[in-house]
Amino acid sequence: MVKFELKKIFSSVSGKIALALLAMMVLLAAWMAVSGVEWVNEQGDPETGLAAISKLRAAQRGWSGPLDEARLQEIIRENQKISATPEAQSKDYNQNDIAFGWRQGYRPVLDMMNYAYASGFQEFDWYTNERITPDQAKDFYPNRLKLMKEWLYEENSSVYNLFTERERQYLVRQYETQETPFYYTYAKGWEQLLYNSPFVIMVEALILGYLAAGIFANEFKWKADAVFFSARYGRDKAVSAKIGAGFWLVTALYWAAVLVYMLLTLGILGFDGGSCPLQVDLWKSFYHLKLWQAWLLVAVGGYIGCLFFAFVTMFVSAKTRSSLFAVTVPFLLIFLPNFLDNLNSDKLSKFLGLLPDQLLQIYQALRYFYVYQFGSQVCSAMTLLLIVYTFLTLVLAPFLYREFRRKEIG
Repeated sequence: MVKFELKKIFSSVSGKIALALLAMMVLLAAWMAVSGVEWVNEQGDPETGLAAISKLRAAQRGWSGPLDEARLQEIIRENQKISATPEAQSKDYNQNDIAFGWRQGYRPVLDMMNYAYASGFQEFDWYTNERITPDQAKDFYPNRLKLMKEWLYEENSSVYNLFTERERQYLVRQYETQETPFYYTYAKGWEQLLYNSPFVIMVEALILGYLAAGIFANEFKWKADAVFFSARYGRDKAVSAKIGAGFWLVTALYWAAVLVYMLLTLGILGFDGGSCPLQVDLWKSFYHLKLWQAWLLVAVGGYIGCLFFAFVTMFVSAKTRSSLFAVTVPFLLIFLPNFLDNLNSDKLSKFLGLLPDQLLQIYQALRYFYVYQFGSQVCSAMTLLLIVYTFLTLVLAPFLYREFRRKEIG
């Protein structure tokens, strides 16, 4: 019966169009990830494509290794030499681009230095790395903790009242227990994979929501509810089959799309660097994750989010008997929180950090300092999101079953 329900979804013209659109969006996301990688050649001109990726990989692999004090000093000295060249000091932007090209092997480390040696936790200056001297290398990791503490405990700051004392202690402990030195190597494949993941997963949530909206509502739309409910198993096994169809619809299409996107992106950009800590890409993040672990979290969180969105959509369609109304649910759940976040309220943003749309954009959420205290316990937004929405999805299934099987024949 589950197969029959799935066949009804995919045999329709709209179902086939939705599948084609999903395939196109996955390919587009992979193309965006690959085309986003550039190499600046000796003439100062940007290059893209496989040759550019190969050059960048070779350059950054040349600086692979732990970012300990000795390696940081080596990078600082090399950067000082380049900064002293006529190309770097020229007022000609093309000459500056040539000098930029010489730094590509360790450019991500310079970006980390811009954060580590900033004047404040929320400050950033592209030229900070040019003012650093080798003897300051020892402060690279201590500064990360120092700046965060100053930000958390500055009484006049806008975020001071956003955290309880236990929440501050939790964040400080996360920074203090971060394993150092960080390991650095070419990791552009994982970085681009993560960077474009919200686009892929949000598109999936919308398309899967569209397909799921008709699973229950179509019986009423086609005036087939009388036949459906009068059949021998119309109010038990058939209803279970519809719920099962929704589950397998999301599971099969979600993981197929995610795996294709991952294999295309990493297959072209390379699997290198998965063991690098998340902080080489998101310096301020307090989560202790390798890049491959961050991707696993993104993929699993996105699946839970898509499943929750689909079940809510199915429940609304069963309740209202309208697929047209139900299909708006994913749009509201995704775009309304993003609209409200523009109000620039820290307390509101912390509340919005617990809404289900965050599961679809975990890469973005890993940047935020959303932690929550319950009694004497403090936990991160990621922990709450995964637990709460897994539970709610499981709870929705029996509610959905009871809601539809009790429907009266129209």
